[in-house]
Amino acid sequence: MDNPTTLLVAIMYVTIVATGLVNILMTLSDIVGGKRRTDPVHTGWIVLLLITYFSFFWGTTAILDIEGWSFLAFISFIIGPVILLFATNLLLAPDDGEVVATMDEYYFKQSGRFFLLMALVQVWTIGLDVVFKHIGGLTYLAAGVGVVLLVLMVSKNYKVHLAGLIAVTLVVLARIALQIT
Repeated sequence: MDNPTTLLVAIMYVTIVATGLVNILMTLSDIVGGKRRTDPVHTGWIVLLLITYFSFFWGTTAILDIEGWSFLAFISFIIGPVILLFATNLLLAPDDGEVVATMDEYYFKQSGRFFLLMALVQVWTIGLDVVFKHIGGLTYLAAGVGVVLLVLMVSKNYKVHLAGLIAVTLVVLARIALQIT
């Protein structure tokens, strides 16, 4: 990597991903410390976001192989982590000053926008696969996750959300396993 532009893109990418990681780790720290209470499904999505950020962070090495960045390419590459950061901030437990009767209420209040943003992250992932001509099983898994996320976006059924969390978690873990082998 002799291109300083590539280094700048990597730094911005890592900064956005690190910001999301810090937000999630601080929230999980509050949950573990008993300062915040969340529903198991809500907590499950927070943990899944943590795993997703680790996966994004690990993917930083792919940036280092790209030469000849344009501003449009930079924006296109950074938009995925930015959308993920927005989704993360929607889902995290409410501030202490926010009045919410139950965490279920908070989770379902935010779920429509959260799952729309998460589906957009899947669209971004598919877009990267198309641009880099890596269309394959991982691309189809991202599309499947996107469909599940869109179903969760419109559903307010707790059992559907639990099933969606399990399904998406299995697919995310499978994608990570396939990427590292």
